[in-house]
Amino acid sequence: MTRRPGEVRDAILAVFEKRPDEAVSTLEIRNALKDSIGEVSPSSVRSYLGLNTPEMFERIGRGRYKLASEKLSK
Repeated sequence: MTRRPGEVRDAILAVFEKRPDEAVSTLEIRNALKDSIGEVSPSSVRSYLGLNTPEMFERIGRGRYKLASEKLSK
């Protein structure tokens, strides 16, 4: 399925904006994305999170992330 540029990014960020102080698992993110934009591959979610850690996200544990502290203050 072809998606518009930034669609997955925007959907992932929306998940964290709804839960700014919580750690969210990659499975929870995928389930939320399925509800909003449809099925997204696990590798797409992991790739986006991995590429943007530590600038945007903190890795809390295996497969669990939250918004980085400096991102919350902006």
